[in-house]
Amino acid sequence: MNTNRAGGPGGSRAGRRGLWGLAIPALLYCAAPIVANRIEPRILGVPFLAAYVILVTIVSPIVIWFVARRDPLFRADAPEPIPADDAAAAAGTAAAGTAAAGTAAAGTAAAGTDDGTNGGGS
Repeated sequence: MNTNRAGGPGGSRAGRRGLWGLAIPALLYCAAPIVANRIEPRILGVPFLAAYVILVTIVSPIVIWFVARRDPLFRADAPEPIPADDAAAAAGTAAAGTAAAGTAAAGTAAAGTDDGTNGGGS
């Protein structure tokens, strides 16, 4: 099992640096007041700022698609590593140990060696 948090076939975070490309759409939206804060020129009758936002909205899914295709985990069809999965696995192991102890206690009670402390008395 690969326990590396970066995960994936590359085994290091260096292989996933391309995910920084996902910041491009956000930066384009944030740049709108600086780059496109004007009414003229009008594009197809739409003010330039509105046309810019429409264009960025159309370009964003294309950028996201391209960045996803370059991600090594996406290409390997590997599951995305999530730190919560590590915690859940550790909790699941602890819960399995507790359940096994409970099963052993239930077996002891069924065998007739109950001391009357498990709430099953008469």
